[in-house]
Amino acid sequence: ARFLGGARDYERVAQVAEIEARRGMPHVFEKFAAIATSRDMPAGDIPRDVRDRLDAARRRGMTACLAESAAAWRAKWDACDCLVVGDPQASLAARFSIYHLLIAANEEDPRANIGAKSLSGEGYKGHVFWDTEIFLLPFFIFTQPETARALLTYRYHTLPGALENARANGFEGAQYAWESADTGRETTPKWTADGQNRIWTGEEEIHVTACVAYGILSYVTATGDRQFLRDYGAEILYQTSRYWASRLEWNAAEAQFELTGVIGPDEFHEHVDNNTFTNRLAQWHLEQAVAVFEGLAAEGRPEHEALLERLELTREEVARWGGIAGRIYLPAISGDGLIEQFEGYFGLEDVPITEWDQNRMPRYPAGHDHFSLNGTMLLKQPDVVMLTYLLPDAYPDAVKAANYAFYEKRTLHKSSLSPAVHAIMGIEVGDRATAELYFQRSAFVDLRDNQGNTCDGMHIASAGGTWQILVCGFGGFRVRGGRMTFRPWLPEGWDALRFRLKWRGMDLAVTVARDECRFLLTAPPGTIETIEVRDRAHGLAAGEEVVVRL
Repeated sequence: ARFLGGARDYERVAQVAEIEARRGMPHVFEKFAAIATSRDMPAGDIPRDVRDRLDAARRRGMTACLAESAAAWRAKWDACDCLVVGDPQASLAARFSIYHLLIAANEEDPRANIGAKSLSGEGYKGHVFWDTEIFLLPFFIFTQPETARALLTYRYHTLPGALENARANGFEGAQYAWESADTGRETTPKWTADGQNRIWTGEEEIHVTACVAYGILSYVTATGDRQFLRDYGAEILYQTSRYWASRLEWNAAEAQFELTGVIGPDEFHEHVDNNTFTNRLAQWHLEQAVAVFEGLAAEGRPEHEALLERLELTREEVARWGGIAGRIYLPAISGDGLIEQFEGYFGLEDVPITEWDQNRMPRYPAGHDHFSLNGTMLLKQPDVVMLTYLLPDAYPDAVKAANYAFYEKRTLHKSSLSPAVHAIMGIEVGDRATAELYFQRSAFVDLRDNQGNTCDGMHIASAGGTWQILVCGFGGFRVRGGRMTFRPWLPEGWDALRFRLKWRGMDLAVTVARDECRFLLTAPPGTIETIEVRDRAHGLAAGEEVVVRL
């Protein structure tokens, strides 16, 4: 080979080589690469660091380097593989999703997060959304907890930006950005690229702050990592609680706290008052912060006392959070179980969905687009249904079923985040045929380009949602009351579903078949863990497979 030099432009750095190729003769190129940035070391040290690591790799040799890479990948796949026995296409979609989730995150880099298009495209400029905590984090919490910790630590490193966001908007505490980058400051554009439509999400889609808290507490519950809570999580929870306490508005006439001028997860409806999802998660957030404070205060550790002193946080302020939480307005559940998405929603025009595209995705009604549906009942993606998914213990099954039936027929799914939640809740409430359709939409959104925009980059949140459909939907896995629970159901044609979970330092292998579930707990000898399968408790002893008949 004859090397002709290097090439560098906006999208690539390359070496150019010329060879004389002969039919039937293989040519093997071994290339070693090392990456360093001034974020990790002084700029002057970068050349030596890179050369030292390249020299070390060359000394080990390509065969050894490949073996190390293969071993690392084998460990990750052993922890998180998901197999659908009897449906190779479903297994393909599952592994496609898992692969992209694994390459999108780095457990050794707590200052980075996952952009909306992961590593596959520049859509949304690599900004971080609530997608991480709600759609991506569950996969990492239950299969790669060290990566989940790093992703959440990013929120700690961007806490100064969240504090600045709140101050800039006239509030106290920390307000997390709807679109976050390296600093945590709000980076949502004000206008669409064509300059025709105002973008309000940066100012009004404030539920992201509660979603960050949701991710933290989900992680701590599943891992038992109290050290993370003491070192990072508590400070985030306290500062974000201060935000809610200042953002909530007191309505003296109704003697209640309210949130006006917001956007809920649905996103078609802007400037709404008392979005149920946002109000309820703000309430949950404050309640959980009070509980965390009480738990850490009872421990009496000096680092927690030092945190309270640094934040100038008193027991009286925390008690006030609890009082506010108890007086946040939430709409009453109607006699038929319905929850109004926001004040005035039931009075909007009920425009039916009448057309679907070749991928069986709903079309916009004639004369409407994303920016013209504020006066209708149509939704971009789940809102109330999303709430019943995130808080499974908070709503009876009948309420979940009533709201799923009402809102599902009014949802246009103009976001790849939408099908996954509808698939899981469809399984939970018994609309299983529709749930299978939503699984197909989520699992193959990029493999089949069923939204027509995969060219802009893959839908990484949908990849996380696909894993959740398999494990939390068909596998029926949910954390309820701080315990692992399972309510599985398999579609026709699936013989079994196999997946693994990590729980508080232990490993659980799960096989769901049509007539039974098998559980194998890997943990120190003598460990007993209690799970629930279809509301019946079962004890798992380490190393002993337990078979539960369905």
